[in-house]
Amino acid sequence: MAPWQSTPSSCPLPPKVQSPTSTSSPLQRPLEKPNGTPVEELDTPALILDLATLDATASRLADPEQPARAEVWVHKTPAIARIQVAIPGISGIAVRSVAEAEVFAAAGFDDIRILRPLATPASQRRVEAIANSATLAFKADRPLAGADWFEGAVTVSARVVSVPEPGRAILDAGQKAVGRDFGDPRLLGRPRCAALAGSAEHGVVSFPADDPFSIGDWLELVPADVATTFALHDFVYATRNGVLDAVWPISARGAF
Repeated sequence: MAPWQSTPSSCPLPPKVQSPTSTSSPLQRPLEKPNGTPVEELDTPALILDLATLDATASRLADPEQPARAEVWVHKTPAIARIQVAIPGISGIAVRSVAEAEVFAAAGFDDIRILRPLATPASQRRVEAIANSATLAFKADRPLAGADWFEGAVTVSARVVSVPEPGRAILDAGQKAVGRDFGDPRLLGRPRCAALAGSAEHGVVSFPADDPFSIGDWLELVPADVATTFALHDFVYATRNGVLDAVWPISARGAF
C-alpha cells in the first residue's frame, strides 16, 4: 500500500467501489457495468483513469517538506481530490472559480484556494457563505501541476466503427469526448498512427499499411489537455490492472 493511502486526512479517501447508478445528472448516465469488468468491455467513448499510473505519479510527487496544493480544477472530481490530499506534502486544494469552490466545500474539503480574483459582489457573498465551513485563500503558492499529476494516467477509450479506405479509420470518439483545444490526442501504444481532425461525434485516425485497424478494434486516446477533456464528461471510470474499479462523478463539471 502506498504511504499516502493510509495517511489521515480531513477528507476521507473515496470508497473503492461506488454504485454506477447513483447520479442526478441529466446529461450522461454512467455505464451499467459491474466493478471488475475488463476495461475493453466498457462502452465507448469513456474517460478512463488508470489508478496504478496515478499511484506511481503520486509517489514521485510526495514530499512533506515541500508543501503543495492539488489543482483539482483539472479533473473537477472530489473522489480524485481525496486521493490527492492524502499525499504527504499536499496542504489543500486549488480551484479556478467560486462555483468549483462551492462544489468541493460541499464535498467536505476545508482548505481551498481560489486561483481567480472575485469579480462581482455576488461572488463575494458566495465566498462568504463558503467561509462558514472552509478556510479560503486567493493566492497561489506552489500549486501541484495538474498535467504532471495525470501524465499517462488519463485516456479516452474508443472503437473503430469504419475503415472507409486504406490507411484511414473512423472512431466513435470525437470532439465531444476528447478535448482538442491544445492539440490532437495521440494513440496509446501506436506511435506511427495519428489522430486527425474529426467531427463532434467521430474521430479520424491515419495508420500505416503494416499497422492496420479493423472495424471493432478498441484503442485509447491520450488527450493533449486533460482539463478540457474532463470538462466534456460527467463520469470518470477508474481502473486498476485493466479492470473497472470505480465510477466517480465529475461533480464540478460546468461549475464556472
